[in-house]
This record gives sequence, structure tokens and C-alpha cells, in this order.
Amino acid sequence: MTSLKEEPPGLLHSLDEFFAVAYAIESDAVARYSKTAKLLRDQGEHALATVFERLAESERGHVAQINAWAEHRSAAPPEKTVLPWAIPDTHDAAPAELARSKLLTPYRALAIAVRHEERAFAFWTYIAAHAERADVKEAAERMALEELEHLSILRRERRKAYREDQQAVPPTQSVSLSSLAALERQLATHIEQHPESAGGGDLPVAIAADARGSADTLDRTAAHDDPTISLPCIPRDARDEPIAISEYLADAYLRFAEVSKNPEILSVAQQLAATAIYRLAKLRSIGGQAADVT
Repeated sequence: MTSLKEEPPGLLHSLDEFFAVAYAIESDAVARYSKTAKLLRDQGEHALATVFERLAESERGHVAQINAWAEHRSAAPPEKTVLPWAIPDTHDAAPAELARSKLLTPYRALAIAVRHEERAFAFWTYIAAHAERADVKEAAERMALEELEHLSILRRERRKAYREDQQAVPPTQSVSLSSLAALERQLATHIEQHPESAGGGDLPVAIAADARGSADTLDRTAAHDDPTISLPCIPRDARDEPIAISEYLADAYLRFAEVSKNPEILSVAQQLAATAIYRLAKLRSIGGQAADVT
């Protein structure tokens, strides 16, 4: 996996630990969305409150699924199992901060939920890649796929909200694996020429190396099959911004993973999506939040 990824808090040594962590992550999302909804409702922001209430209800469904799954596998009750380490923070901001935002719209609320699911997907992909036990690896892979399904639903809702917010469909373009390889190399070249755009230390070198590695993977895959999808264009004034390019790439890989019927492309898209999401998180941490790409 990518050299950009931070080490997770630790390995999961049993299914009991796996279910405890999964339960804690989903329960944390329920609590955050519910609190945000209450704060917005108290402020009279009823439309936004409804969005977060729906998000909270969806996460409650995920919690119920995890409990049922744990019971089916005869695991210990997740809510009663001691966590092996603190769960990762996969959210953009605390509920109070979100509720105070004057820029919050239904679209932005759903974009926040999309980023949460992206980070959860990347987290479980990483856990699966480094699992020492076969049953934990299998469970983490299943969890990653379920997060991908949640992402598909939220991204459709986000696109719908975008059209409602903007009252216009953004311009789109045809995207292939080959064109994404070229974009990865464009990103690598930009960062090599402007390392300050990716912070200091070893990070620019790592990002450029990962981008070129992703491009090589795309080239090998495209040599056998190079399908196309339709995606919104990167805004003209953001085409040279590493964060905007990285967000676009992450969205493209997730979209290929949603629609591809080719097992090889599906696997590559999921792998590169995890890489791109970690890269995006790194860049955002040093450069602030970029505008969302629909």
C-alpha cells in the first residue's frame, strides 16, 4: 500500500476487537450527526437539521448491522468489548462548529458525510491490508466494501443536492483510466516543481512517488481494458491545485469502483481510491479545505 499512509493505532487481534472498533466508529457518527441535528433544530435551521437526522438514522442502521453480524459470528457484544485503542477521527469538525457555520447547506452537509465515509473506507482498507489474522482480514475487507456502498448512496444524494443548490448541472467530461494516469503524472510533476504546495519534509517526495506509482498501475490496467465514465470537470481556476486534483482523482476512483463490472478494474479502483483518500487527507491537513468536487 501507499507510503503516505500513517500507521494505524495498532493491529486488531480478534473478531471481538474488530466488532468493537466498527461499532465504536459507527456509534460515534450517530452521536455526532444527532448532536449536529439538535443544535441546528434549536437554531431554527430545520432543513439542515433534517439532513443530519437522516444521516444519523442511516448510521443507526449500520450499528444494527454490526450488532447482528457480531451475533451471527458468536462474537462478544461490541458495545461491551474494551477497545484496543482510540478510534480514528474520521469527521471534518465537531457538531458545534458545524452548527455555527454560515456556509452550511444541504450539499455541504452531504459532502461532509461523503468525506467521513471515504476516510472510513480507507481505514478499513488499511486494516485489511495489514491484518495478521485471516478472519479479521476478511471482516475488514467486507467492512470496506460496505463503506463503499454507503459512499455510493451519499454521493448520489450529494449530486442531487448540488443540482438543487446550483440550479444547473455542472459541465462534465469523459474520463478513462489512461486520462487518470496522465493526471496522476501531472500532479507528480507539479509537486516536484512546487514542493511547497505539499508542505515540507519528505511529504512532497512521497506524494510524487505515489502519484507516479498510481499512474503506472493505471497504465498496466488500461492496457487490457480502458473504459470511460462521465465526471464533472475540475473548475478551471483549480486545475493546478494539488488538493483539487487529488479530490478529483479520489472521486474518479470511487466512481469506477461503483460502476465497474471488471474484477481487475474494481480491485485497482478500490486500491487507488484508498491511496488517493489518504493523500487528500495529508494535503488538506497542510493546506486547508478545498472546494468540493461533485
